[in-house]
Amino acid sequence: MAFDIGAVLRDMASAAGDVLPGEGPKVNSCIKAAIEEEKDALEAIAKARLDDEIDDADMKSQIADEKEALRAALLACEVKGKMAAQKAANAAIKVFSDAVKVALNAV
Repeated sequence: MAFDIGAVLRDMASAAGDVLPGEGPKVNSCIKAAIEEEKDALEAIAKARLDDEIDDADMKSQIADEKEALRAALLACEVKGKMAAQKAANAAIKVFSDAVKVALNAV
């Protein structure tokens, strides 16, 4: 059996592509949850500033704190994204390895 790298690459892309749609919503859900977690704090900051309870400097300081909290939450989402990429890479490499095994057995 001849080893058709073009066909193998197409199959690898297909395998990786099959994994990602299932993982993408998990990452998007994580991002939405991280932003939603900041809703009350951000709303309180906006209300305090609009009601003139805090000045621009206080608002800027509070926003910086919330930015750090959001950044930490989004780092967890980044890990989920990396896990999705790893699963896709694993699926693609399995297709490649299996194709080489099949070609070797055909010889």
